[in-house]
Amino acid sequence: MAPQPPAAQPPAAQPSAGRPASAPGPAGGWEAPADLNVGPAPGVRFATPGARLGAYVVDIAIQIGVAFVVFLVAGLVAGGAALTDSGLLQGSAIIVGVLAILVYFLWTLFYFPYFWSHGGQTPGMRMTHVKVVRDVDGGPITFGPAFLRLVGYWINNLVFYIGFIWILVDKRRRGWHDLIAGTCVIEA
Repeated sequence: MAPQPPAAQPPAAQPSAGRPASAPGPAGGWEAPADLNVGPAPGVRFATPGARLGAYVVDIAIQIGVAFVVFLVAGLVAGGAALTDSGLLQGSAIIVGVLAILVYFLWTLFYFPYFWSHGGQTPGMRMTHVKVVRDVDGGPITFGPAFLRLVGYWINNLVFYIGFIWILVDKRRRGWHDLIAGTCVIEA
């Protein structure tokens, strides 16, 4: 058998003008950035777990405040109606109570998705300077992924908050709700 000539080495790829020499080419695949705090776009940083927790606490306090006011008004109407002998007022109090429950249910159901899909920030997130964006490109999210993110919140709650704790484990600081919806939280 004749010896085979040594295989020719392919020429080194010249860096293109659009990317630095250290960036992998199309065949090279994607590599994690050296700074794990870098977000989905240049100059964007992932939000800290403390800022995210602070935003969540503020948002829950807002929801509790609204619930308190809605049920206080419904309770006052029901209490006033109970003091009268008017069946009409008592029936109205029942209707007001049912409406209060419905309003509170809709408020809690749409609070997070509405704010996430309209500007990427709830009032609590504005206070802590964080924002929800698409994980793939850092763009704004629409109502569908925002609602999926809320479903992820419910799942996190069902499994003893492990999905929220996952933020401390994931290199890109995503909880299960972020993974479900394809989102991440960045500093605003």
